[in-house]
Amino acid sequence: MGLLRLGIIVAVGVALLPSDSEQQEMLYNRAALAAHWTVTFCDRNAETCEQAGALWGSFKKKAQFAAELAYDTISEQIAAAASVGDDASRKNASGSYPSQFQGSGIETGTLKPGDLEPNWRGGAQSSHPKATGRLVVRGGT
Repeated sequence: MGLLRLGIIVAVGVALLPSDSEQQEMLYNRAALAAHWTVTFCDRNAETCEQAGALWGSFKKKAQFAAELAYDTISEQIAAAASVGDDASRKNASGSYPSQFQGSGIETGTLKPGDLEPNWRGGAQSSHPKATGRLVVRGGT
């Protein structure tokens, strides 16, 4: 679909180009003049370019600070979630895994705490091929 859209845009662009050689030359000259005018902006407006350069430098410093702040905040959130996750993955005194809904005020309806426990937990006794490094064929003879 993207190629079709691109093809249509190119076809419309080509169709809008002038077919007369004089008009083609005039269009080419205007495009070259516009490109030259754009490239030489700082030659004509040195003071404006200096101010823009100073603003750009300030913007880069602020953007770097914002990125570092976001990275630090996300890292702290991940570390906090990992430490909470480690606590939640341990069994409580009754031998069952604590539910994330217990004490949170979230309505669980008719579900019992055992219904909210995960069905499987990996570990040393896991027979998963990635855990043991061997392939397990089930149902074979």
